[in-house]
Amino acid sequence: MSITNQEISGRTQRQDQSINPLIQWEDHLSVGDPEIDAQHKEIYDFGAEIYESWRNGVPVGTLRLSANKLLKLLRAHFTYEERLLAGIGYGDLKQHVAEHRSMLKELQDMCEHFETLSDDDDSLGGSVLSPNWSVMRFILSFALGHVITSDMNYSQVLKASRIAAKPTAGGN
Repeated sequence: MSITNQEISGRTQRQDQSINPLIQWEDHLSVGDPEIDAQHKEIYDFGAEIYESWRNGVPVGTLRLSANKLLKLLRAHFTYEERLLAGIGYGDLKQHVAEHRSMLKELQDMCEHFETLSDDDDSLGGSVLSPNWSVMRFILSFALGHVITSDMNYSQVLKASRIAAKPTAGGN
């Protein structure tokens, strides 16, 4: 994906659009675990809130705090998910964990970039890389790239492990 001069200047055509019409968080994104599903929705909703705040001119300091909170949410979610997948013997766990680490690195890099910006900036326009591009891309890659593909890959294994773990009627 290439970055245009408009994106670098902080203005893109998408800046005037909400992220919410791009994807709606609904049951089709469920992996079959209520805790993971709730975490996914919280992460997506908070990421969308960050993006919407930026569109409305939030100061850099506020964006920095929000991005750091998103990083903490994501770390806690990945820790929970990795433990659950290890517990059911998920065969592609190593690859899944590597994907988590890559996403954490991307968000950590974004947070570090925000740390270099002055709290006095009233928006992130000007000569800095547009968070419109990076935040929107990150949220969509989480929702579309990770949850819909990678997480859906383990949903059937998770469901099968839950069925196998249920005691049979009249069982011992």
